[in-house]
Amino acid sequence: MSSGSNKVECPNCKTQNPSTAYKCSYCRKKLRGVPPIVLGLATVFLMLGGPYFLFKDKLFGAPSSTSTTSSSSPPTTPVTPSSAPFTTYLSLANIPNVPNGIFNYGGSTTFAPLRSPAVVAAINKAHPQFQLRYTKPPNGKPGSGTGIEMLIEGQMSFAESSRSVKDDEFELAKKRNFKLEQVAVAIDGIAFYVNPELIKQGFKGITLEQARDIFIGKVNNWKDVGGPDMEITPFSRNLKAGGTVDYFYEKVLDKQPLGSNVQEVTDTTGSIRKVGVTRGGIGYATASEVINQSMINLLPLGKVASSGFVSPCIDQICKAVNKTAFTDGTYPLTRRLFVVIKQDGKLDEQAGVAYTNMLLSDEGQKLVEEAGFVPIR
Repeated sequence: MSSGSNKVECPNCKTQNPSTAYKCSYCRKKLRGVPPIVLGLATVFLMLGGPYFLFKDKLFGAPSSTSTTSSSSPPTTPVTPSSAPFTTYLSLANIPNVPNGIFNYGGSTTFAPLRSPAVVAAINKAHPQFQLRYTKPPNGKPGSGTGIEMLIEGQMSFAESSRSVKDDEFELAKKRNFKLEQVAVAIDGIAFYVNPELIKQGFKGITLEQARDIFIGKVNNWKDVGGPDMEITPFSRNLKAGGTVDYFYEKVLDKQPLGSNVQEVTDTTGSIRKVGVTRGGIGYATASEVINQSMINLLPLGKVASSGFVSPCIDQICKAVNKTAFTDGTYPLTRRLFVVIKQDGKLDEQAGVAYTNMLLSDEGQKLVEEAGFVPIR
């Protein structure tokens, strides 16, 4: 296990974690043993803390805050999220310390299903005083990076991200005298999809290495990866477009640039349409966005050729994601989805903690599953 002054590298998945981390924020593997004193403190902690802090050690990050409040909102006061008794909340209505006001939130487009009218209505019914307002960036397109940027700048109360907070974002927050906390609320997977003609000709799947070679332009024909003699046409969003492509760039491309053979698309909908009408076409997206799509077929994926291929779908018609494979890690390209909270002891931190606790409640995790993701607990 190698480490820097501020980071510890996981020996299992090579993810860079904060130097104080006990478990890897991506694969959950232990990074170090637990000192006896920590075990004693943990006992006291579990007796007093709420589920927010229960999952904090498990998921890693650092809390946060910022808000837009209505004229009827109570004065800004220090937040005490650990004041709730230790329990697993059954419903949204059970969540304590939910503030009054209007709270801006947004960020990753992957979170769109969790911002649906049905989810917002469920939250409003449980806590009518807690009004959420989805906020887009004034310039450019929404995404994990822009959401975190708006959070740091005070334009959002909390952000949603499909990637981990980056070192420079943590540092920028520190320069403004607060910290950021990222708390995982769901598990998601990245899926590759192709034109159906490829599957009709018997193609079974690809490995992560083959996917990388396709998108960096090293492989240009499906016959070179075990398929028919057919030209490959890859489609991708711009690598600066959001958390999903940023994750793809780091975990699949190994931070190599896209090949000249890749055709750029503006969003996942455009990619699906292009792949659906392009013989030999391939694209990628968060799995929940591309299930139940008749124009494309999702590809089984393998870590290496000898490990076999695992489908991101629960069945042949791909009506839902493969929850078991996403949970146990047999599907090789999964990630966690985070709520990013601004830790400054003010009203927005309280809003972020409350929202996170809602999604981590039993009812909230059912909403997560209904949105097409895998519950984190």
